[in-house]
Amino acid sequence: MKNIFIGLILILFSFQSKAQQITWQCSNVVIENPAAFLSVWNDFMESDLGKSMSANAIFQFDHSSSEFAATHQICWFSDNAADIQANFAKFANAKMMNTAGIYETWNENVVQEANILGQSLIADPAGFDLQFAVVYLMNVKDPASYAAAFTKMKAAAEASNEGQGTLELHEVLAGGEPGVTHEVIVRAPSMAEWLANRNEFFASEIFQEFIQTVRPYSEVLHVVTGSPVQFYNVQ
Repeated sequence: MKNIFIGLILILFSFQSKAQQITWQCSNVVIENPAAFLSVWNDFMESDLGKSMSANAIFQFDHSSSEFAATHQICWFSDNAADIQANFAKFANAKMMNTAGIYETWNENVVQEANILGQSLIADPAGFDLQFAVVYLMNVKDPASYAAAFTKMKAAAEASNEGQGTLELHEVLAGGEPGVTHEVIVRAPSMAEWLANRNEFFASEIFQEFIQTVRPYSEVLHVVTGSPVQFYNVQ
């Protein structure tokens, strides 16, 4: 299994309404020379064509198992799904025209492992600026019941942690690892703060009640972590 799921998107991207659904597309990639790639990607995203595309983010994977080859994630996201579809044609044109040298750099430095499409189900923009993310790849057999239990747990957990972390639930629509239907993202200001709060939260009555409720119809398949490298076209 070579592909890591989307997981780390959406940091620093603010929307006017929490009810808006975010559509995202993420490519899990192996980047041979990150510095060289980012230099050209910066130039590309500063071009007129790059600026016409939806919000974009580059992430690096910090912790993953030997099953996963990807080192980075290139994500496009928007509250308008039509923007994501339009990116396909725009990026194809950019490579055809070799805008800012993107064609050569992509061919020389990037190996694409997966291309994943998904949407947010429960996500609060107030926490998108947190700089460390833990992503749980889930198999959920009863999405409606899981979402209801997750919403209850999220409200109680975030009320008790004084805003030091957030919880998100996303649906994987296409391109995910076999068996992965959803992902839960836990955000914290740093890895140290996540570790400091993790054990206490796992032992809490809030979390234990949630686990007992969802265990019959959900399973954690993999856990990865990551952090943002750069953002583009973010308002």
